[in-house]
Amino acid sequence: MHVEVLSALLCLVATAYAGCPLGFHQNRRSCYWFSTIRSSFAEAAGYCRYLESHLAIISNKDEDSFIRGYATRLGEAFNYWLGASDLNIEGRWLWEGQRRMNYTNWNPGQPDNAGGIEHCLELRRVLGNYLWNDYQCQKPSHFICEKEL
Repeated sequence: MHVEVLSALLCLVATAYAGCPLGFHQNRRSCYWFSTIRSSFAEAAGYCRYLESHLAIISNKDEDSFIRGYATRLGEAFNYWLGASDLNIEGRWLWEGQRRMNYTNWNPGQPDNAGGIEHCLELRRVLGNYLWNDYQCQKPSHFICEKEL
């Protein structure tokens, strides 16, 4: 029993020392996990909660550059869910927790709510660069979880 407790404590110390949990990538005071699976916006939010995190919230240009750069280096996904939507009020984009967007990096012409059914924020690769786009929430996409240190 003592060995199990000691093992658990060593795991906690190792995680705290490393900064981010295994599989997460650190930028400043946040850790990010880039999924290798695809799911709807709601399912992605649930996965992030399971990982004790939330869908990524981009607050400034530095954070946006880190996320876009890392997604580009990975080069695996066409799009990633981020943690914002206009599900409550059409055209009023808010981050999870009803936080206002003080920074944006929309692809030109976005958000356009094409067909009246695009209400969730994705990071979409356009001509080799990732920019923000509104997309259908139920469509499967990769996603990015964020956990603050």
